[in-house]
Amino acid sequence: MLNLFVILFGVLILLLSVGLGIVMPISRTAAAVSRGRDDRAVPRSHLVRGVVGSILGFAVLVIGISGPFVEVPAGNVGVATNFGQVQVGTLQPGLHVIMPIVQQVVNVDTRVQPHQFQEIDAASKELQTVKLTGTMNYHIDGQFASDLYQRVGTDFAAKIIDPAFNDFIKTVVPDYSVNDILAKRDEIRSLAKTQLAANLSQYHIVVDDIYIANIAFSDAFQGAIEDKQVAQQQVQTEQQILAQKQIQAQQAVAAAQGQADANVTLAKGQAQATIQLANGQAQANATLNASLSDKILQYQYIQKLSDKISVMLLPSGNGTIFDLKSLLGQTAPSPSPSAAP
Repeated sequence: MLNLFVILFGVLILLLSVGLGIVMPISRTAAAVSRGRDDRAVPRSHLVRGVVGSILGFAVLVIGISGPFVEVPAGNVGVATNFGQVQVGTLQPGLHVIMPIVQQVVNVDTRVQPHQFQEIDAASKELQTVKLTGTMNYHIDGQFASDLYQRVGTDFAAKIIDPAFNDFIKTVVPDYSVNDILAKRDEIRSLAKTQLAANLSQYHIVVDDIYIANIAFSDAFQGAIEDKQVAQQQVQTEQQILAQKQIQAQQAVAAAQGQADANVTLAKGQAQATIQLANGQAQANATLNASLSDKILQYQYIQKLSDKISVMLLPSGNGTIFDLKSLLGQTAPSPSPSAAP
């Protein structure tokens, strides 16, 4: 931005110097000559100022184009080179003045940056194909950015980070079975962080953290896992159905047992009620039989005689004409003959 301002400033000086110091005086002289006043010459001082101003403006323009001012943004350091040779040390964020044409500055980002790993194929302990992808957060040690730039360049991610992670995955994954790879995901991530940090530290790259984004297997093995999961789901479903049927059968048995117990209890109650009723009736009959005397029987007999009978002759020696028990509902022998009125 500052270099652009210098360029604009140089262009402005150049235009003003040429216009006011050279063009305008010459044009005025030419106009005076055309009017017949050829005795008026161009002032030498004007021309000198115009030429000097033009030279100064051109110089400022050249300086602006060469870019002597360099701004290192925040979160970066500048690596200076003299005709391509990397200089020791780095430029801190801010404005710096360098020698135009001779020196160049390359900005190196020292902030934490994510790097996506490409999909890596490895083999598990069972020689099953495992595909892993991940992300690494890292940053550059700014004090040694010039050494990293000199040894590797700015494309260090593709040159050293990817190969290091690829080598780690192919070395560590074969120590784990398929089930362990999924179960010990955090352990693999921790090992990757430790080993990559040790490997990349020689290039002054600091590993902040590593994340394993995805773990996949071959299509055939993935299909076998899915089929196994489907079969397990079917077994669990069948077990649930069987458990429901067992519960329903137990409920039916419990209901039948309850109904049978209820029927037995009802039958016992009815038998006890019948026995109690029979005992009560027997006691009532016994009490009734005990209360029947001859006088009561005679009175009952007289009450049952017809209202039309007015005189009765009884044979001597008999207290009754008929058997009183037959009149009360029992069968008795025919009465003896007697005189009628």
